[in-house]
Amino acid sequence: MASSVAFAQPKDTEPKPSPVDIKDIRDKLLVFQDKTGGTYVVYFADDSGSSSRVWYGTGKQLYEQIVIGRSRDGDSWSVSTWAPRVAEIRPGQISKRADGTFEKTCDGKDDAVLALLTGDKAKAIISKSGFFSSALVRRPHLFARDDSGVYYYVDHLDAAHGGKGFRVFIGKKGAMKQMSLTDVASDSAGQVFSTKTGDLRLVNTAQGDTKPNTKWIRGEKKTDLIQLDLDVNSPIIFKDLGIYKFTGTVCDNI
Repeated sequence: MASSVAFAQPKDTEPKPSPVDIKDIRDKLLVFQDKTGGTYVVYFADDSGSSSRVWYGTGKQLYEQIVIGRSRDGDSWSVSTWAPRVAEIRPGQISKRADGTFEKTCDGKDDAVLALLTGDKAKAIISKSGFFSSALVRRPHLFARDDSGVYYYVDHLDAAHGGKGFRVFIGKKGAMKQMSLTDVASDSAGQVFSTKTGDLRLVNTAQGDTKPNTKWIRGEKKTDLIQLDLDVNSPIIFKDLGIYKFTGTVCDNI
């Protein structure tokens, strides 16, 4: 049975990052700064029952990072965070090295030595900063292109904001245009994103076929699209397309 899915919200009603309560871990936070004005706040969880957390920002608003891993070796430790602009699905990392120094790494593209702040300096940062959830409230859903290099991209709100609110963009790199959605249908055969100029159709293929069938349909004209892997092409999505000007991640500048 087909189902209708929520359209994208108007730009002025897009959800914003939410304030985060840090009172339970306030006394366990480590505060770092780099030479360019970046601030990093880390809660490294030593016990397996807790999750390590990281916030980053270049002003008074610090955005929570999506932590995808952590490790410890004696006094050394590292926390890995989602870095959508880094190639080959590599994470960003904040680490304490064996020599006691700290660093942020972004696969060699925007690495930085971090200075640990203590005492009143650290307390001032924590008390004067706003701690917020991830700056990215949207996640990729579908990415494809045609043979002339025109890209077709669909994103949606993250789970914390309902997971719906689809948007459709079409165009060349750096010149993507958002289409006005008129309907979104979802059923066992796939999804159809209907716009005022055509349907971006994502169709599940028959069992045993490994590639979905994606078409751009405009009137009687149907254009076959090449569907692209969302993870592998993450740097194109979050940097080259020009849709996301600010990611709020520790590797935002690469």
